[in-house]
Amino acid sequence: MDGLGGTVLRVALVALGLLMAPLVASRVVEGWNWPPKAFALTYVLFFGTGMAYALIARKMGAWAYKTGVGLALATGFAMGWGTMVRTSESENPANLLYFGVLVVGAVGAWLVRLDARGLARTMFVMAALLAVMGITLPRFSPGAVPGAEGIPLLVLALFVGLFATAGLLFRYASRQRPS
Repeated sequence: MDGLGGTVLRVALVALGLLMAPLVASRVVEGWNWPPKAFALTYVLFFGTGMAYALIARKMGAWAYKTGVGLALATGFAMGWGTMVRTSESENPANLLYFGVLVVGAVGAWLVRLDARGLARTMFVMAALLAVMGITLPRFSPGAVPGAEGIPLLVLALFVGLFATAGLLFRYASRQRPS
């Protein structure tokens, strides 16, 4: 199978392979009892992220662009997943504000029509917004202890760095295109 059908099949199989990790964990790890709905949602997230990469990366052949797309999507997926888990565990709705960074990224990518230069700016805005939120959000959370609510500071710094690195990759890709 070539073309879009082959891509969909490959992404579906990779997503299914990735789903095996939580499936095995649910059988081995004490207290990990996901309902079937959680497995379905996880598969949809894996498949959606994979298809987004496959379709967006086709737009440009530059390695820096493809790497930037992969890094941005993987970082966004990890940040979204972590935020979802922390929000469900702490039941602090302030944690949902971190999803705003992902919304900024999605809207920014749409507005710049996946242009490498525009995506670089979008990634830098996401990194800056996340850094500002990470510094200010704990002060307004119950307990007011930095790192006690929201994303832990070290993980936050990692996400900021990864979004900024994706921005640098997009910037490099925008300079590699022939004019």
